Amino acid sequence: MRAANESMYRACVMKNHGFYFAGRALLALGAGAAFMLVLLTSGRAYASSFVFKTPEATESNGQWHLKVRIDLSRAPAMMHSPMRFTFSKLAVDERAIMSKGAQPEHHRMVLDTQPKQIVSMDVDFADPSGKVFKSTYFEFDVERASGYFEAAEYLVTLSGVDGDVGSAQKLVLKGDNPPVYRGAMDFTDTKSTKQKGPKIQTVSSGIDAGSGKSDDDSVAAAPASTAVQAEGPAPSMVPQSAYNKTAEEEGVQDHPKGCGCVAAGLDTGSLASVPALLLAIAALVARRRIG
Repeated sequence: MRAANESMYRACVMKNHGFYFAGRALLALGAGAAFMLVLLTSGRAYASSFVFKTPEATESNGQWHLKVRIDLSRAPAMMHSPMRFTFSKLAVDERAIMSKGAQPEHHRMVLDTQPKQIVSMDVDFADPSGKVFKSTYFEFDVERASGYFEAAEYLVTLSGVDGDVGSAQKLVLKGDNPPVYRGAMDFTDTKSTKQKGPKIQTVSSGIDAGSGKSDDDSVAAAPASTAVQAEGPAPSMVPQSAYNKTAEEEGVQDHPKGCGCVAAGLDTGSLASVPALLLAIAALVARRRIG
């Protein structure tokens, strides 16, 4: 009897322990669910985002009109908050001409290197009464004349004073880009090809020897009626006075032949005795050597 009571007691204890652990498990599960709900609710309350209301814009007069909704986690401190849009070009709508005379064809050309363009502006978060809100609709234009924007696909990000706003958004700008020739280049010259542009004609006025012939033909220039004609013989380029002898040339006209060298201070007679003096000196030196 005692053994039966102990077994029943143990069964009740095990049953109570089972209910206890089951209750604790349910309590922990409920607490976890409540915590996740709080996180999700707080995340939605403090998340920021932006989205284009015009994900595909059509070009008009060289520009695209864009409209975007911006939701911040809290109202900004100023009515006009500085923000920055970053446009990354993904693909270009190219108008390619594949052959001469053909119409342009639209080709989607994906860019390996994605160039970026930053547009900074002040976004208004206030109403006419001056009350500032955390959400707003903002409209602005981008122009083709800036040298970057063209008909293409872009990935746009937005950042403000507190950092990035939401995630990147895709934007498509539609329009006609300037055509680009992509056909094979033909350098052959055919006679049937008509020359384009102004017609060039040979003009000859008679002044510049123009005769309508080839440049290699020899032609004589015909003077115009207003040209100056030469009359009489032309004067000599060397004047007659150039042939007249000067006084110095007249003084040496009858100079004797020879070396023509005259030492200053010596006359002709003194020069004649110089060779005899040299011979006497040479003979004296020779005698001394022999003796």
